Amino acid sequence: MRLSAFVSALGLVGAVGFGVVYTNQATAVAIDGFVLPTLVAGANVFEIEGKLTAFNVAARTVDVNDTRIVLPAGMLIDTDADGVGDITLEALADPALPTPVGGSMIITGTAASVAGQARFTADGVYFEFAENVVVGPLVAVNAAAGTIQVAGTVVKMNQDPRLPSMILDLGGNEISLAQMAGYEGTLVGVEGHMIGTELHAKVVETEVIVATPNADTVIIEKALYNASKRSVEVRGFVTRNEATGLIAPQVTIDLSCDGLGLVTANVVVDPALNQGEFKYKSNNNAVPTHPGTVCVKTTTSPSAQRNVD
Repeated sequence: MRLSAFVSALGLVGAVGFGVVYTNQATAVAIDGFVLPTLVAGANVFEIEGKLTAFNVAARTVDVNDTRIVLPAGMLIDTDADGVGDITLEALADPALPTPVGGSMIITGTAASVAGQARFTADGVYFEFAENVVVGPLVAVNAAAGTIQVAGTVVKMNQDPRLPSMILDLGGNEISLAQMAGYEGTLVGVEGHMIGTELHAKVVETEVIVATPNADTVIIEKALYNASKRSVEVRGFVTRNEATGLIAPQVTIDLSCDGLGLVTANVVVDPALNQGEFKYKSNNNAVPTHPGTVCVKTTTSPSAQRNVD
């Protein structure tokens, strides 16, 4: 069971709570109110992980761990941990939605003296309300109520438009909550934030396999690139063809999904699971650059595609 989506590129943050929005526009200045010493080479960078205690949209500042940080005009805030900005500070602070104060931020940037005072300017910002995680068996699916139960936790998909909301099958493809029915007893991972007694999920990772009608179904479970060894590893599954009752003996692997340098991998049938498994690992130095994506198919299946981690 993969659980990769729950960790941001910068690390884990787990602060929970809610508070009052900072509203004193007159005093919410960009300067942090103290003098920086002379900084040695390389000491002008910072990374802060902690609770958002105040913000000021007009001044474009946020306060995290008692440090006031400036967000440059046009900077977007990452909310899905992919390292790419998603929403503006104005959208995060939308007064019609629950306040982000009390949520968690990870901020990187640079420190400098401005008019003799310290100024901390962000070059990357990540936000989440909290990082509450449950990994356990899928106990129940209630499509009508829009909930699932994982271990003892009732899970509902996030409804806040500022944050992602997705359920992924074993191959990392988005599926609906209703498609989880029939997979009770399999392992599920959920990440989100608690509202009352419900976990509002941003990401739900499942072991669901959505079969392709009258064809083989290929699932890419893992695709990893090792930069130091300049090699790639791809693993996944092939389900039994509903039309023929057979499991394909081989898959074709296409690094970068460009139709070049195709390789094949044998499929080993697991009678207990009633499906086949394939594993491919290239030789060292065989893949000089990160391929970005990988595509895998059989002679009758659609091509499955996945980003390479």
